[in-house]
Amino acid sequence: MINDLNEIKLKVQEYLEQLSYFTATPEHGITRLPFSKEARQTVDYLKNIMKEIGLDVSEDNAGSVIGKFNSEEDNTPSIIIGSHYDSVKCGGNFDGIAGIICGLEVARKLKEKNIKLKYSLEVMGINDEEGVRFGTGFFGTKAMMGMITLDDLSKYKDENNISIYQAMKEYGLQPKKIVDMSRNTNTIKSFIEIHIEQGPILENNKKDIGVVEYIVGMQRYIISIFGRADHAGSTPMEMRSDAMETASKVIGNIGEWARSENNGTVATVGYIKSFPNAINIIPEKVEFSVDIRSKDSKSIKRVFDKISENIKMLCSEYGTKYAIESKLSELPAKLNDKLMEQISTICHEKGYKNQKIDSGAGHDSLVMSKHVNTAMVFVPSKGGRSHCMEEWTDYEDLAKVIDVIYKLVLDLNHQ
Repeated sequence: MINDLNEIKLKVQEYLEQLSYFTATPEHGITRLPFSKEARQTVDYLKNIMKEIGLDVSEDNAGSVIGKFNSEEDNTPSIIIGSHYDSVKCGGNFDGIAGIICGLEVARKLKEKNIKLKYSLEVMGINDEEGVRFGTGFFGTKAMMGMITLDDLSKYKDENNISIYQAMKEYGLQPKKIVDMSRNTNTIKSFIEIHIEQGPILENNKKDIGVVEYIVGMQRYIISIFGRADHAGSTPMEMRSDAMETASKVIGNIGEWARSENNGTVATVGYIKSFPNAINIIPEKVEFSVDIRSKDSKSIKRVFDKISENIKMLCSEYGTKYAIESKLSELPAKLNDKLMEQISTICHEKGYKNQKIDSGAGHDSLVMSKHVNTAMVFVPSKGGRSHCMEEWTDYEDLAKVIDVIYKLVLDLNHQ
C-alpha cells in the first residue's frame, strides 16, 4: 500500500516541470518530435531517473527507452508500463509523458519497499506514437512487435524530405537492424498504459479514473489533387483545371459523412497545402490529410468509400486527377476484460470513483492489445483540453492512478 501520495504528487510535478523545458517551441507549448534534439534531451533525462531508481536502463533501436526492475526468477515475462514521450506541435506537457513518469513512480515505490517480483517490471518511454513528423504513428510499439520494415523507413519522410531511415541514423540508431528488434510476445505478461483522458467525460462525471474498454480504429491518408497552373485573371472558369476547387468540395463533405454514421465516428482534415500557393495562380496541386476514427471498422470504410467516390466524380467533372496514399491503418481494439475488472476492483477498494470509458484517440495500447494482454487507464483532463498549451491534469489525480497501478502490479505478481 502507498501511504505517501503527497510525496508522489510532488515528485511527479518536479519531473514534469523539468521535462517541459525540452521543447522546440519555448513559450508556445511542447514540440518534441521523434529523433530530434528535444527527444534526445528527454530520453537522457528519463534515463537519469531510471538509474536513480535503480533500474537497468537500455534504449532500443526504435528510440524507445526502457528501465527494468528484474524479477527474482530468470526468464519470466515482464509487466510493461509504457507510454510515449514524443508530442504534437505546440502541445501540452502531460500527453504521453505523464504516463511514463507515473510508471517510474510505481517502480520507485516497489524498489523502496524492497518488493521481490515474480515478473520483471519494465517502464518504457516509447518513441513516435503521435506520427506528427512522418505522418505515420505508433512507431516504437510497431517496431517492438515486428511490424516495421526497412522499406517503411525509406518510404516515410517529413516535411523537409528527411526519411525515417536518415533521421534514425543521424540520431545514432541503426536503421538496418530495425527488423531484428521484434520481441517475442511470450516475454510480455501484460502491457499497461497510463494516460490523460484528452476529453471532458471524467471531469464532467466527477470520476477519478477511467478504465478504457475500447480504443477506436483509425485510418490516415494523404490525398493529392492535380490540376493545372494558370493565370487567375485571364483563364475562364469553364477552361480551368483547378485543384483547389476539387479539393475544397471534397473536404466540405467529409464532416457530414462522419456524422451520418451516428455512432461517434469522426473525420478530420488537419493539414492542407496548395502549390504553388500564390494568390494570383490557379493551384496545380492541393495536398490534404484525412484522419478517420471509429470503434466500428465498417464505419471507417464507409466514410473512406464516400470520399473516394466523391473525388473520382469531381475529378471527372473538373478535369483534375488524384492520388491517395495510406499513411496508417489500425483496426479498433477491445482491451483485456480481466485487467479491466482488476483495475475497477482496486479503484473500488481504494475509494476512487471510476468508470469504463472508450478512447477516441489512438494510443500505443491500440497496437499492443493486438498481441498481448493490455490495459489502459485515463485520468481527467481539465476542461477536456489536450494537444494544446492549455492541457492540464492535476498532479493529485496522477498520484491516485499511481496508487492503483502499484496495487495492480502487486496483484499480477501474486497470480
